[in-house]
Amino acid sequence: MVMTHDEAYSFYNAKHFWWVETLCTGNTHWFNFLAMKTCILFGLEKANQLRWFTLLSSGVFLTTAYFWIKSFKDLPTKVFAFACTLLNPFLIDYLSLARGYSTALMFEVLSITCYYLALKSNIRNLSILSLFLAGMAAIANFNFFYFFAAFSLLYFYKYYLKQGFDFLKEKLFYLELIYAFGIATLVIKALQFITTCSNDIGAYGAEDLVTGVFMGYVHTWIYHDGILSISIIQILAYVLCVIVVLASICGIRFSKQHKCAWYTFASSLLLIMLSLTIFNRWCFDVLYPTYRTAFMFYPVIAMVLVGFMNAVLTKPKLKAIVTYAVSALLAIHFLTTISLHKSFDYWQQSDTKTCFTYLDSIGAKKVGIAPELFGVYRNYYQLTDKYKFKFDGKSINTAFPNGLDASQKELQQYEYLVLFPPYNLSFYKNNRVKFQGVKYYKNTGALVIAIR
Repeated sequence: MVMTHDEAYSFYNAKHFWWVETLCTGNTHWFNFLAMKTCILFGLEKANQLRWFTLLSSGVFLTTAYFWIKSFKDLPTKVFAFACTLLNPFLIDYLSLARGYSTALMFEVLSITCYYLALKSNIRNLSILSLFLAGMAAIANFNFFYFFAAFSLLYFYKYYLKQGFDFLKEKLFYLELIYAFGIATLVIKALQFITTCSNDIGAYGAEDLVTGVFMGYVHTWIYHDGILSISIIQILAYVLCVIVVLASICGIRFSKQHKCAWYTFASSLLLIMLSLTIFNRWCFDVLYPTYRTAFMFYPVIAMVLVGFMNAVLTKPKLKAIVTYAVSALLAIHFLTTISLHKSFDYWQQSDTKTCFTYLDSIGAKKVGIAPELFGVYRNYYQLTDKYKFKFDGKSINTAFPNGLDASQKELQQYEYLVLFPPYNLSFYKNNRVKFQGVKYYKNTGALVIAIR
């Protein structure tokens, strides 16, 4: 994929670093920022080079998922776990883009893995590592603070509160408590700074839990708009919510029967995470996470669903029929929807490089660019040392009631306009201005017109 809008803004901040502007936006994911900055210092500014840390994190995430899937004894469960966990085109998007989600997912699954292995082998150092990795997940992406908070509650209950008050004599307890409060303070202060400075995170979210976490989950799994109506997606979201919550309750309630420690832990983790989002909404009026901001739920939801299926379907033939049928549907849907050149959230920019290269090839000098495409032009291409374009581009707003913005109303300064649907040039209908369509990109609807 070509560089996308949010990646371009991260590149802009890394290229021309000013700490206020960088920390003022929720778009800055700290580990991703450092990885981008490292690339820029070495002159590596291609899209795939800037995504190196995302791809490394994704490799670790997928490797961890592989060993988890491999741990199942029967093939039907392995197939279902693979389909349920990884055959999600929206997940694949963010395992590829230079954002902080892939890194946070890596730290989350490593944290869960280390905690489970610590319980299984009784190696204390592994549990300490699990808490550290959970904190790194919250730093990698602030949305994962819900995971870190829920994990910390379970962690301190297991290793300290459950044992009585003797932990007050342990030095390790205070060190881990300082670490946990340190991570919490850092994330909360960073979020307060962003809210005060720009509040670009305050409006992104949902009003209720189901339409936030679960509707976003279903919609992004479907991936393409128009396949199902919003009302059907909403119904599916409520169904998924009921299934996941019931599966989580069963994971805790019947832990002695199924004897699957990671299923019980994932169930507890998920219910606490959901409870924390409800608490934040009721007490602090924080919107529910949704779509990409709900990524921290993806691994634990997959674990709960797989654990529930494995516990309920005890007859081999019935398990094989159900798991293979569901897995086949998920696989067919995945193969027919996955895209290698555009993403769910940033499809608008998928033709930008081709479009800008075309304008360069025809010798364009002055170009007005729609806002959906201008951010990539300004924040990435024109800041790169090797890949900038020769034409001078300016942001325009053709949807403005009176044509272009008042500050840029003179069309004579442009030779070409790059428009993004819906096009609105009705203001010029009775004027002497003439437009000629030059190039149309059917994937996104981007349109290059010449001004005559």
